[in-house]
Amino acid sequence: MSSTPESDLRMVARASGIPLLDYAPQHVAGCLQRALTHNGVPTAQALAERLSRDRRARDAFRRSVLVGVTRMFRDEQEFALLERRLLPELLARRGSLSVWAAGCSTGEELRSVAVLLERRGALAGSHLLGTDILDESVIAAARGAAQLPPAARSAIRFEQQDLISARASPARFDLVLCRNVAIYFAPAVQRKLQRRLVSALRPGGFLMLGHSETVLDSGAAGLEAVSRHAFRKVAA
Repeated sequence: MSSTPESDLRMVARASGIPLLDYAPQHVAGCLQRALTHNGVPTAQALAERLSRDRRARDAFRRSVLVGVTRMFRDEQEFALLERRLLPELLARRGSLSVWAAGCSTGEELRSVAVLLERRGALAGSHLLGTDILDESVIAAARGAAQLPPAARSAIRFEQQDLISARASPARFDLVLCRNVAIYFAPAVQRKLQRRLVSALRPGGFLMLGHSETVLDSGAAGLEAVSRHAFRKVAA
């Protein structure tokens, strides 16, 4: 399946609504092979036809490619760094923060940040945004946020957004989390995504990646490493 013609990939991409050529070839090949087996179809063309007419099959394929895996305080070491070092540094400069969880899935990581801000008395006045490409993930995230106390509910919102095609955000966030998202993209798309994430940060703000990710050339990106997976935006 790694040798699937580009024309066939484009056909499946149109049927699924996912720009498959932006994703790492090995990841796409695995997703396609599993979808062929699960749907009992022999070719990518047949899979595209199935996805076009079968919403359940299409939704299942989209979930497979987009890999929405999260939980509260996922990767405890990284959240310990956030609680003990990064948030105190940010809050020493600003009494409330603007946070973006890019590729937030069902919102647990953003809710984890809300818990940490609440512990420090900094949730009131803070603004926490979670975005994800999957409508169903955004709906689930909003449903989870609705169960939070009123202060947390007023601080958090979730939106549907495609990280790659959406316009770049202005430099307005103190903290951006994009954890274990870029690893599924092709290298050129990873670089594009990281530039967008950096542009969304205020000078001195932090970018947190997942435990499988890092920025290969942090200096060129305008970042300095705080840990292997966390980076501070260098002031202009």
